[in-house]
Amino acid sequence: MLDLLNLPGVQPVDLQYDEGVIIIDAQVDAAQPPACPSCGNTLYRHGHRQIMFADTPQQMMPVRLKIDRPRYRCADCGKTLMPELAFLDEKRRVTKRLVGAIRERCLSRTFHGLADETGLAVNTVKNIAQDLIDELDTTVRYETPVIMGIDELNLAGSYRCIITNLATNSIYDMLEKRTQNHMKPFFRKLPDSENVEWVCTDMWRPFKRSFGPYLPNAKLVIDKFHVVKMASEALEHERKQHQAQLGRKERLRLKKSLRWLTLKRPHALTVDEQQDMALLRQNMPALAEAYDFKELFYQIYDEPDKASAMQAFEAWENTLPESKWPRFHALARTVHNHYSDIFAYWDAPARITNAYTEGLNGIVKMANRLGRGYSYDMIRARALYADHARKVGRGSVLPDSTTTPQKHVEYGPYIPTLADENGE
Repeated sequence: MLDLLNLPGVQPVDLQYDEGVIIIDAQVDAAQPPACPSCGNTLYRHGHRQIMFADTPQQMMPVRLKIDRPRYRCADCGKTLMPELAFLDEKRRVTKRLVGAIRERCLSRTFHGLADETGLAVNTVKNIAQDLIDELDTTVRYETPVIMGIDELNLAGSYRCIITNLATNSIYDMLEKRTQNHMKPFFRKLPDSENVEWVCTDMWRPFKRSFGPYLPNAKLVIDKFHVVKMASEALEHERKQHQAQLGRKERLRLKKSLRWLTLKRPHALTVDEQQDMALLRQNMPALAEAYDFKELFYQIYDEPDKASAMQAFEAWENTLPESKWPRFHALARTVHNHYSDIFAYWDAPARITNAYTEGLNGIVKMANRLGRGYSYDMIRARALYADHARKVGRGSVLPDSTTTPQKHVEYGPYIPTLADENGE
């Protein structure tokens, strides 16, 4: 019979189909009886046993190997054994090549999909994946970011802390919680912590308190997008108040168009939207004025240097009417509370942001594709160790001299590739 298995030590003798499963009968190649591992005497043949093992699919169908394995017995000590077959994973009753195939796919495919394809139980696939994750946790090390991003992410029913490398737009690590009890041990043990020069976060103070004592050379920059987002939210508050004063039909007609119109920057308005903005200024001058204040705040970040940005903020704050727009006044107080960290944006050698939209949307999209029932550990592993994304993040560091060999480094999974629908 044609050797369909290509496995050492066994030969196929029959092939059957049973309810969508290929069953291949195989016999162990004849060999000299082994010596007894206990006393060293020669064993004699003592019957046989048929055992079923799962193998890699063929013809898009699960495969089972029914192996007729000889048993041996020692005449002196009575010990019995079956000869080992190197290609088998005896614990799971599968071939090692099937384990390898699942390991290659389990971080990009669903467990149920792999279980259907191989005919294994879902828990068996999960256990193989968990063994891989445990191995990767101890062997994979990404280069410590020089420019680090810290943000929160709602995954698997809870807020997580995500650490990114902003210089390479890649994920560095993910923590189960965003509490100081989780973050401080992480930063305390961070390898090459002295290499971190910049950290970009939002205004949540526990972030700063968590990394501050452990990153001696790092300077904090409050993420630009978290700051200007407050200006947009202040304008949204004013828009809703103005719309509440309209009649029901007019309110429903204008609700969507007004919202998108006021959130847009002037340079992004289409010709039709520019006409709508002119009507807004004519019919709702107070809302148009609030829109202009939102835009003036955004323009602070268009300033070329720190001194100009500080002056622009001071001018913006001085023109705020005292008796209205409480959300804009709250924004001004927030800026004062985080003044040095917000204006550190202009101290950095390059404009640092947290890639807020791209990073979070990409990872959430990846997590949502997994389906329900996946634990945080599995989602973390799929984000951190997805091979198709890690390939993009691989590179080499220039040698220190002509005689120094190049050093191979990894920076973590590249976020746009991780978020790619075709990444699987």
